[in-house]
Amino acid sequence: MNSKLIVRLFLIGVALLAVGLLVGATNRFMPFAASAEAKATDSLFNFMIVIATIIFLIVEGVLIYSIVRFRKKPGDETDGPPIHGSTALEITWTAIPAIIVLGLSIYSYQVFANTQNGRDGELVVRVKGQQFIWSFDYPHPAGVQAQQGSELHLPVNTPVRFEIEAADVLHGFWIPEFRIKQDAVPGRITEVRVLPTEKGQYAVVCYELCGNGHALMHNLVVVEERDAYDKYVSSLEVKPLTRPQEANAEWGKYLIQTNVYSCAGCHYLDDAGIKGVTGPTWNNLGDTAAKRVPSEDARTYITHSILYPNEYVVPGYPAGVMPQNFSERMDDVDLNSIVDYLLKQTSTPQTSVKAQ
Repeated sequence: MNSKLIVRLFLIGVALLAVGLLVGATNRFMPFAASAEAKATDSLFNFMIVIATIIFLIVEGVLIYSIVRFRKKPGDETDGPPIHGSTALEITWTAIPAIIVLGLSIYSYQVFANTQNGRDGELVVRVKGQQFIWSFDYPHPAGVQAQQGSELHLPVNTPVRFEIEAADVLHGFWIPEFRIKQDAVPGRITEVRVLPTEKGQYAVVCYELCGNGHALMHNLVVVEERDAYDKYVSSLEVKPLTRPQEANAEWGKYLIQTNVYSCAGCHYLDDAGIKGVTGPTWNNLGDTAAKRVPSEDARTYITHSILYPNEYVVPGYPAGVMPQNFSERMDDVDLNSIVDYLLKQTSTPQTSVKAQ
């Protein structure tokens, strides 16, 4: 190999490396990085982009050069010269990719292992996924009863361990800005850790196709100061009640606030302090229920909407999103208590059950 060819290949290699580094340093493929894990993941991703860019340019460059350099001339009907291959070249283009893949495997495992390491002072948040909502249980003082949150609030710069489960089918817990993903599997608890580093509002979404309402399965994520987080968690605390023998509105409110049937993840109701957005609002439902179906009174409408949710679908909301098995899960006391409470949600303040 003559010196001119060596210099030429060297300059080409330098140019390819420069372009690869430039693309890796300036790409904007990933969303905003809001956690320590995001920064480590992005570094790995950018490294892979550098390598992929260089390989792409080499392959496309050789292809274009070959098309131009070895193009058949007009009128040339002869066969090309026989080529028997090059053992050295075959070893080279096998060994180099193998080394690259091995290096990426080691680097990827290091990033993965570091994201799984526990940290001192971890906050443990229980996450439940079900069709088609996420709900969150936060740590509370011993003996304190609280409702599940429909929003994920986290204190900034505090390590968090999520314990994730699914109530029905396979779901996927994903916060893109944190670069964390973990399956929610029925019958088992999975875990993932994160250290939020940037205050702001993000979203937790489901990345597994889990049914008709999959596209609606997202909840607000709020990273905030510790005082604001503590205030939110305290707002979820409710006065414990003893299960009554007969239905009453107070028990219905308690069931909704404690999210026994996961109502809080989908519906919005000021009186109960729930802020779901997937389903229609329950504010003033006692006024509007009797007007939605002319042949049904308010009690019948609400009861049927719970037991047979596809029978009366509110305009603007898709069918098949609300669980279909409440007729099996709810007994008469719970069902009628919830209905009694929702009937009290009217525009007349004194008819509403006071918040606990």
